Amino acid sequence: MKQSILYDANCKICQRTVTFIKRRETLPVFEYIPYDTDQGQRILKKNNIDFSKEQYIVYIRNRAIYIKSSAVLEILKDIGGVWRLLYLFKIVPVSIRDYVYRLIAANRYRFRK
Repeated sequence: MKQSILYDANCKICQRTVTFIKRRETLPVFEYIPYDTDQGQRILKKNNIDFSKEQYIVYIRNRAIYIKSSAVLEILKDIGGVWRLLYLFKIVPVSIRDYVYRLIAANRYRFRK
């Protein structure tokens, strides 16, 4: 079963993150879906994910939905290898992890080069 990664295709950081993941996945298990596509919008609507106030990475694995920093950590864990070690950051409270995530996300369009 493929896992879905929904991301902002207009964001350079997001695009580079997808490229990073593609280069490291050992088996093609991830499905990369820009959330501004029809397919992305259908998935968001089906899972009651509202992007009207904030946009973030979404990772769907076996019907479990992960967002923001939790999505990033789950993806790194699933990539495996040395990247799995970063899953240790799961011990950091979600509020702190997501604060850092929001700081990066708030400035993501500044990196449009």
